[in-house]
Amino acid sequence: MSIVKYTNKKTGMVAVYESTSHYDPETKQSRPIRKYLGMEDPETGALIPSSGKRGRKKINESENSTKKSKAVKDYQALYEEQKKICAEMDTRIKRLERENKVLRAGVERLRNAACEILDVKN
Repeated sequence: MSIVKYTNKKTGMVAVYESTSHYDPETKQSRPIRKYLGMEDPETGALIPSSGKRGRKKINESENSTKKSKAVKDYQALYEEQKKICAEMDTRIKRLERENKVLRAGVERLRNAACEILDVKN
């Protein structure tokens, strides 16, 4: 499960989705299943949750307000958690890229040294 963001090129608004993968045995490919969470606030970057009314049965106002506030908190917590995970992965990727660069330089030095040794023997 991950958070996916799409930017509308005309309006500049960012839509936020929760994406999970599903394997389709018929086509033998993985397909994403996305659930709309809401829009991202352009100033603060916080999640503005959707109303969630599409395809749902009507309930009375007291239940609606408690369920809506709980859903908002759940989505915001999920969004913040995924944001934190993404930041951690970004730092890990940068660290691994630096380590990869150092290792590639070491391999290049070894390759040059081996070429020099082979040239001296011949």
